[in-house]
Amino acid sequence: MHYLTKEKTKVLAERNGWPLAHAEGYVDGEAFRRRGLTPSKHSQIGIDEYSLGFRAGYYERNTAEPMRSKSLVVPVTKLARDA
Repeated sequence: MHYLTKEKTKVLAERNGWPLAHAEGYVDGEAFRRRGLTPSKHSQIGIDEYSLGFRAGYYERNTAEPMRSKSLVVPVTKLARDA
């Protein structure tokens, strides 16, 4: 299990461009939330990368809209031949 956590941390850091400490905090925050554990004071108020990642993983956001892709989509109003 420990190997899977380390691997997930590396993948998250690479995919999202996060520092490794942020990704470690995120994975730990997810685990705390899933187990129903209360985070430490440091994790709740700390401003280091680990704490920022922990809070991102612990306080899951439920949004009505799915995440949009990072690419910009511009609607086409006229065809090239009409210009």
